[in-house]
Amino acid sequence: MTAWVERDNPDEMATTLNQVKDAAMTYGIINGVYPDAFIQCFLDAGIRKFPVARVDCADLLKRQSKLSLYITGDNDKPIEKKKGDILAEQTGAPTEIQVKNLYGQNINIATGNDFAVCCGENTRWSRDKLKILAAKSGLPSLSVTRRMFIHPVVHVLEDADYRYGPIEPYADLSVSGTITGAYSITAGKVSADEIRGANIDAIGDINTRIGISDAIVHAQGDVHARYVHNSKIETFGNVYVQNEIIDSQIRCSGKCESPKCRVISSSVYAKEGVILSSVGSERSVPSTIIAGGEQHAIGLVQPILDMMNAVFDRLEDLKDEKSYQQSQAEKIFKKMIKLKTFHDKAKKRKDALLFELDKKRDLIHDKILNNIQTLISTYDTRMNRSLATLKTMNGSKKEHDASALELEKKISIATVQAEKEIFSHEKILFAYLETSKKSIGIPIIEIKGTAYAGTTLGGIYQRMPLRDDKTGFKIEEVRGQGRAPELRFTPRLQTS
Repeated sequence: MTAWVERDNPDEMATTLNQVKDAAMTYGIINGVYPDAFIQCFLDAGIRKFPVARVDCADLLKRQSKLSLYITGDNDKPIEKKKGDILAEQTGAPTEIQVKNLYGQNINIATGNDFAVCCGENTRWSRDKLKILAAKSGLPSLSVTRRMFIHPVVHVLEDADYRYGPIEPYADLSVSGTITGAYSITAGKVSADEIRGANIDAIGDINTRIGISDAIVHAQGDVHARYVHNSKIETFGNVYVQNEIIDSQIRCSGKCESPKCRVISSSVYAKEGVILSSVGSERSVPSTIIAGGEQHAIGLVQPILDMMNAVFDRLEDLKDEKSYQQSQAEKIFKKMIKLKTFHDKAKKRKDALLFELDKKRDLIHDKILNNIQTLISTYDTRMNRSLATLKTMNGSKKEHDASALELEKKISIATVQAEKEIFSHEKILFAYLETSKKSIGIPIIEIKGTAYAGTTLGGIYQRMPLRDDKTGFKIEEVRGQGRAPELRFTPRLQTS
């Protein structure tokens, strides 16, 4: 149950938030509409096709199926599990649940025996498919994509580089030295002195005792570092940087709380607000600081939408090829009809000449007789050529027909595969959006020191470049009832 918006020329024709909402209302969509911040960020990102409303049954399914998770203790911290321990259990599997559809109508949905979460690395199903069990010993976690993981603990007492070799996927990783870019790393939690030139995808927190440089970091927990240089950080959690962010991009669904950190030539997008020491310098490229928006979630969604479009494109390429083969066969068939008509007319004329020749052979002058025989021979030659061409064209038509038939089989198989791929991509896409939808954006930026001229500050709907240097202030995006959003400064922010 999803409603999509598709724009023909997003680069040429601007679409406003109110236009999208009005269109949804026009089609009677009143339930499950995504928050304004999502729609606005989709529009700002120039995404051609994006979801505008969806009814997600995941939480209702968890309640109806009486899902129980056994992965945390009373303090909400993970409990170490042994191989074979139960991580999740579903005591009931409802075959039907009642929900409101996009139009606000109560409908029943058949859910089959769907489990509310699914297995990830180092976990497995029980035989009755009602439990998820640990396939290894380690700490459990549930990712934002609703997958259950077990993370064995791996300690590296040196640098994680080429000499050390590949690291076990989805381990809780503790490195005494530096994580380098020798191998891509997928992990639970990550702890290291330094991350340098690495590509890391972590389900938990990332802690560095020194800093992060020349790296790409994707996380679902908090990220801690003394500095971030020339790096890209994306996380569902918070970002804490002690000293400086330089030539980097940070997108998080939490907050960027770094009151002693200066930002230079970087962009920071934090849904739950930003606290910094200073932004920019007299000579550096201006920075962008945005609070309250959904840039992190939308940034994750864009590659998934691209993959979905690639699946559709592959299918459309097959359909286009099939249409081409069919059109070629049709063109040849039309030419064959014309050629057959020509052949039949030539045969008819030849037969008429032969008939007249047989009747009046004795009365016709020799010269005229030779001319008639020559004409009959010409008709014979043309007819024979027509027959030979018809045979060749018929062979070509059969080849095109066979290709079209083979492509039809491929399309049938590819359609089933495409539906599976699209469903898999959609599950991840909507899990990201639903996770981000649970928290409310806080469009507030606090600067303890100086924000230099040229710095762009903004919230969900408004952005403003600073014309002059400003020191010690808070900027908040305010959206009153019936009024356009505006950015308000509070100067001389008191510091503790």
